[in-house]
Amino acid sequence: MTALELAVRFGKTLIIQELDGVEPVLYPLLRRDLIAQGPRYVVQIGDKVIDYNEDFRLFLATRNPSPFIPPDAASVITEVNFSTTRSGLRGQLLALTIQQERPELEREKTRLLQQEEEKKIQLALLEESLLETLATAQGNILENKELIESLNQTKASSALIHDALVESHRLQMSLDQERDAYLPLAERASNMYFVITDLSRINNMYRFSLSAFLRIFHRALQTKQESNSTEVRIAVLEASLKTMVYEYVCRSLFKADQLMFALHFVKGMHPELLQENEWDTFTGLIVGDMVKKADSQKSLQEQIPSWIDQERLTAVALLKSTFPALYQSLCLHDAGLWLAFSRSSTCEQEIPPFITKKISRFQQVLVVQALRPDRLQSAMATFASHALVCSFRLYMNLFCAQDLI
Repeated sequence: MTALELAVRFGKTLIIQELDGVEPVLYPLLRRDLIAQGPRYVVQIGDKVIDYNEDFRLFLATRNPSPFIPPDAASVITEVNFSTTRSGLRGQLLALTIQQERPELEREKTRLLQQEEEKKIQLALLEESLLETLATAQGNILENKELIESLNQTKASSALIHDALVESHRLQMSLDQERDAYLPLAERASNMYFVITDLSRINNMYRFSLSAFLRIFHRALQTKQESNSTEVRIAVLEASLKTMVYEYVCRSLFKADQLMFALHFVKGMHPELLQENEWDTFTGLIVGDMVKKADSQKSLQEQIPSWIDQERLTAVALLKSTFPALYQSLCLHDAGLWLAFSRSSTCEQEIPPFITKKISRFQQVLVVQALRPDRLQSAMATFASHALVCSFRLYMNLFCAQDLI
């Protein structure tokens, strides 16, 4: 007999691993298509009829985070996803932070939860005792003084337990407010983990385990920089974590992919630095279809300033159609303003100061990408390094300001 048939007959627990679908032979078991034969039940598995034991349990396991489950199978199985989720990881990181920063809060929270469970159990026992007392009472209930006294005592005890539960709930809400002060750190750290897990889409070798990230997070919590302000402390911890994670991941990447990760890291952790459609334009998700197909090469030449290289006409036209306000602020029609930029070997540093005051640093990258793609890599590196350094400097300035106060 197969392992499945033995498990069904003797009531064992069977775990079938690495299964990406539901085999048709399992449907009678999943639907519990049992056939009564006298005092026993049987089920048909394939071409065999097997005695069915009520203790039988079946688990299907797969590493695929999104397996295909047919509609007819989805209605008869319970799907449990053990993969890491943002909310689940956020809660786990918050608990680790509280254990390190405010251990007394975590101990009090645990004590209140235990107390609440004990009170709920006592309340359930009182209700069960009350029902049993009423069920076994004999004679006229209204004349049974012992029964009435017992009911009054049960009612009083139940009221005390209910009041204790209300007070416990109030204290938990108060503790949760203090715990939530560290929630921004947990949210940022959770976001950071999913940013680095996205690297597996670039190269299957770039896979980082949750346990490794948790070790880095725990090490970041050991940062010895005390502060009276929770906000400043969170900022310092986040800066420390960001530095550790960035250095850890960069050591694991090929050199050619490190700049890519720097941009991806900045985009994931500081989305406020990019405006709508800018990242999609930069990565090519918004392509030249946005430029009217009727626009011929001659038509583009008439629309785009003559000092721009003819090979860049389409890229500039795409920039113009996607970001008209940005294009207007560039003043590309002024050839003298852009003369140094067009001739410089380090053009990313020669964007007119008048223009840089009006556009963001990532928009400067888009300009270099459209006009001088030969210097795009340098412009990308400048943007990424500036974003990372400025975010760290912001945390340090916040900490210094706290010291002055």
